[in-house]
Amino acid sequence: MSRRGAALAGTIAAAALLAAGCNADDEPSTEPPATHTSVPGPVAPSSSSASSAPASSAAGQPANVKRGAETGEAGVDVLITVKYAGGKVTPPAGAVDAQVGDRVKVEVTSDKSQNIDVQGMPDKSADVDPDEPEGIDWTVTKPGDTRVTLRESNTLLTTVHAV
Repeated sequence: MSRRGAALAGTIAAAALLAAGCNADDEPSTEPPATHTSVPGPVAPSSSSASSAPASSAAGQPANVKRGAETGEAGVDVLITVKYAGGKVTPPAGAVDAQVGDRVKVEVTSDKSQNIDVQGMPDKSADVDPDEPEGIDWTVTKPGDTRVTLRESNTLLTTVHAV
């Protein structure tokens, strides 16, 4: 490279450093870079979006899931409420996280008489009658997924995912 080319390259590099606000005396910062996180305000759901997706609580969990004191039931750590009508589960079946040792209760309302089954627990079943909620509860004893279904319609109500 010629002397003139080297001088030009040096000038361009210096200009780039100045444009970036850096110079040779700058030391690396130990502070994390400043960030700005935008938090959207509350949005009122429209009638069409309210029916297409389940509402969520402030903690990011579905509105049909209550935890701890929110359950309103002594000894119940996780309360899940679901409704079966017209062949559909509301809200749609999904996974709910729980911890080993949690007492879980699933409360079901159905438009027809059915039997609620808890997978892997033959002693955990209950009959639900039309429009009269029925609850079934158990204590989570091991990690993994436990499916709660309606036997007659072979319908998944929810899955409890224990860790």
